[in-house]
Amino acid sequence: MSRTPVKLPLRPTFLAILLLAGVVPGVHAQAGPEAVRFDMVDPAMDDVPGPFSYYSHPTDVIGVMDGRGTEVTPEGYLYTGYGELMFLAGPTLTPVSQRIRTLRGGWLPVVEYDVRRGDVAYHFTLFAATLDGNPESPVVNFVRVTMTNTGATATRARIAFAVRYTGPDGTGRGIGDNRFRRPATARRLGQYDQPGVAFDTTWTYGFADGAFLRGGKAVYLYPTEPAPELRRTPEALGTRSTAIDPVRLRVQQTTPTGAAVYDPVLAPGASEGLVVKLPYTPTDPGDPWLQQVRTADFDTYLASTEAFWRDIVGRGMQVDLPESKVVNAFRANLVYDLLARDKRGDDYVQTVNEFHYHAFWLRDASYIARAYDVTGYPDIAAQVLAFFAGWQQEDGNFVSQGGQYDGWGQTLWAYGQHYRLTRDRAFAERVLPAVKRAVDWLHAARASDIMHLVPATTPGDNEEITGHVTGHDFWALAGLHGAIDIANGLGDRAAVGAFRREYDDLEKTLMEQLKRSTATTGGYIQPGLDGPGGQDWGNMMSVYPEQVLDPHDPMVTATLDSTRAKYAEGIMTYGDGAWLHDYLTMKNTETEVIRGDQETALRELYAVLLHTSSTHAGFEYSVRPWGTRDFGGNLAPHGWFAAKYRTLLRDMLVREEGEDLHLFSVVSPAWIAPGKSIIVTGAPTDFGPVDFRLTTLSDTTATLDMAPDFTRAPAHVVVHVPWFMSVRSARADGRPVSVRGGALSLPPGARNVTLTWTRRADKPAISYDTTVGEYKAEYRRRWEEWTRGG
Repeated sequence: MSRTPVKLPLRPTFLAILLLAGVVPGVHAQAGPEAVRFDMVDPAMDDVPGPFSYYSHPTDVIGVMDGRGTEVTPEGYLYTGYGELMFLAGPTLTPVSQRIRTLRGGWLPVVEYDVRRGDVAYHFTLFAATLDGNPESPVVNFVRVTMTNTGATATRARIAFAVRYTGPDGTGRGIGDNRFRRPATARRLGQYDQPGVAFDTTWTYGFADGAFLRGGKAVYLYPTEPAPELRRTPEALGTRSTAIDPVRLRVQQTTPTGAAVYDPVLAPGASEGLVVKLPYTPTDPGDPWLQQVRTADFDTYLASTEAFWRDIVGRGMQVDLPESKVVNAFRANLVYDLLARDKRGDDYVQTVNEFHYHAFWLRDASYIARAYDVTGYPDIAAQVLAFFAGWQQEDGNFVSQGGQYDGWGQTLWAYGQHYRLTRDRAFAERVLPAVKRAVDWLHAARASDIMHLVPATTPGDNEEITGHVTGHDFWALAGLHGAIDIANGLGDRAAVGAFRREYDDLEKTLMEQLKRSTATTGGYIQPGLDGPGGQDWGNMMSVYPEQVLDPHDPMVTATLDSTRAKYAEGIMTYGDGAWLHDYLTMKNTETEVIRGDQETALRELYAVLLHTSSTHAGFEYSVRPWGTRDFGGNLAPHGWFAAKYRTLLRDMLVREEGEDLHLFSVVSPAWIAPGKSIIVTGAPTDFGPVDFRLTTLSDTTATLDMAPDFTRAPAHVVVHVPWFMSVRSARADGRPVSVRGGALSLPPGARNVTLTWTRRADKPAISYDTTVGEYKAEYRRRWEEWTRGG
């Protein structure tokens, strides 16, 4: 988990930090878990048309890769560091509020939604762009509202645009609900920052030349043809004049101001569109750039935005599955991570999102870099990894947040896995000196530690303990593995020997401590090695991302059983079960993929997807189990979720294990049916890129076609048999192949496999849709029980 840095005189509790950062909903935190246990929302909200959205108050992002991003609020407004563009529609100009939104094409960063007022349908299209394509140039948010009369008689369609500083604060956090804190200035690049201005009671409000002016700056541009009625506030008297002199108003931060009202009369079936533009930063009305914004054509910039993202996404790994939710989430979450990346001069700073987590963490960024690498974007990963070097301390440790020594292992692991995939010798040569300094730090730190492990620390987030954090040692071993790969690739035998000795000694020492600490827990690996307590996190990582323990070691099984017992709504919980935690779940899921726990892993994939929005945005935590489905200020999309989801789906379809390449470790019954195919192209692996396609020809026959481009051949290609199918016979390139241990072990030269199989009647036909249906039914059952006083 990541969090917004907050200056406090003493090390605070985790909850205190989140409250001050505006992450945890204040009413929940003040009341405590017991008092809010039964808070729910009416499940009727799930009965509306459109795709399912888990959140009661979703947030979305529009922006540009490597530039600024704008929040789309739960209502559908645009929120920046400077204000919030609102939309009001219908005869009485009622504020718009629409929680069901979609992405254009299913995944592009163009947010669309619909609102109805009587016979008038309002369709909103929102996206962002820079005028010159440079991400460091000023960002413009484009909005088009298309009004259509769906009735049989002429009717008036009314729409108004207005600006307020922020939304209502119902929690006492001092921040609008489901908004982020701004402005904020970082002390160094990579720390939390948000451009913006504080609310100013001396601002003046007026209109001129198609722009709403606040404090002498143009906040948004509106069409002057047809001429709107201009109002300083939506309730004020308006005028059709082209300008209104600026005056001071006694308004609150939540008061809508600067309303431009349109009310065309539409014939039956007729439509009319209006385009407004919101520069991310309010601009001097005389700035020549503003005139360029005025003349910028909506459709031209929409087309260029779509083309840009189709090109970016299209050059990486492609996954085509029969379930659109799974595929569109894979694509959209790449976009979310790229939108969260900032270019600042020569630096590429991978933040977690553009909102409350607009900062750099080694832990989040290492996973995000891994996701770029394993899905076909090594150049982007290399740019992200270049920023890691600045977080190496004078003593050689890598730390981005105080006490979080997992950053040491995460950095070296990220370096190593990048080299394994790319074999980029120049990259390895650049990072090896820093890797050597890092290993020197580890060696010295362990020598002076009483347990000879990664030193005791107080990391706060995530394990919430003081002492020897189990996950820090798992990460150290993963990092040493990466260091060995880099040194070995460069032929530095002395470094390989030193790194190997450090690995072997740490592994031996850690195993001794794990056996001691698990002797009284039934094998469950605890978050800390000094005793009980703490939040499950790094202790769930004994198998993935690097195998420290055998996947079927009793300690692994016991830890899976213990942590899965803490699930709610199908996913992991945080804070003694008080909160749902979406992406923490996937630590277990990756282990289950490797273990061959196929059905369990698939159910968790669907449970994770269940807990996303209709725009496929994942969250971190702050949602109560079976509660209001509101993450408060812990806003979506979350970049670590995005990376882990993409990596998980990739690993389910193709992954490495030692010198073997594994295909189809986990697939869904929804993907196997006559006429359906599973298609993967351009998938990077340690052995080189691979393409493959599994086509179900009939109820009893399927074919697998493989087209790898190996740079070095794996020992075997292991094709896993789906957990819901029974294979009667298999032939690889015309030769019989036996199923052993639920898989086919093929030579690396195999190109075609023919399967004769049948579906097992004793296995359920689960899918994303069935998962959503089961959840909705259970939520409604609990709601009805509660409303009856149960």
